[in-house]
Amino acid sequence: MKRDASVRLDEIGSLPLVLDPVTAGRMLGLGRTTTYRLLRQGTFPVPVQRVGRSWRVPTAGILAHLGLNLPSTWNGCGRCGARSDHDEEGEP
Repeated sequence: MKRDASVRLDEIGSLPLVLDPVTAGRMLGLGRTTTYRLLRQGTFPVPVQRVGRSWRVPTAGILAHLGLNLPSTWNGCGRCGARSDHDEEGEP
């Protein structure tokens, strides 16, 4: 995936479980500067995780925010903003 290109629908299945902020921002139509400003302000549109000095954005949260169906092998993690086909007890 090129850094300056948009993420295409056919690439979604090959995305890693967590994204770097620039890739996540691109998927939401945000530039690098805006992405990092929102992260610093705590207003990024999906839940993020801080790991040391780095930010990690769960791919499932981005896809859920965009209203895209998750790949069938993903069930959502519960905290990343991903939707699941199960209620809180794990029942369909």
